[in-house]
Amino acid sequence: MSRVAKSPATDADAIEREIVARLEAAKLRLRFDKVALRVVRGLKAALASVIPEGQAVVFAISAPIRLPAKTETALDNMVRSGPRDPRRHEIVHGNKVQIRWLSDVPKHMPKVLAFVHSVEVDAGVILALVEARLLKPNGDG
Repeated sequence: MSRVAKSPATDADAIEREIVARLEAAKLRLRFDKVALRVVRGLKAALASVIPEGQAVVFAISAPIRLPAKTETALDNMVRSGPRDPRRHEIVHGNKVQIRWLSDVPKHMPKVLAFVHSVEVDAGVILALVEARLLKPNGDG
């Protein structure tokens, strides 16, 4: 039986699903409402080609997102033009946002990940779990 090679996008999608499952297992309340999903998709589409090979950027955004277009634009601008502080904390249009830049990320890992969470969730825990998985290609994170 021959093996079908997976595309990098397929691998990245599978890894993202695995990360979401781990976050949910840890009882971290993520949001998947229409606005949250639109912001996440927008950030990924806008920034995937901007992030250099071997790096990744991870967002943790508190809900509710009341100004989604403005929030997405502000976060896009922070990544494109701002200094690349590896751990950045901001308030963007009323939402607490943490951005984590990662280096030495294997090629098959996603370059842009964003998670919208309930305000009572510790975004640092989300980012730590995501970082551990992205930097451990065998999934031992």
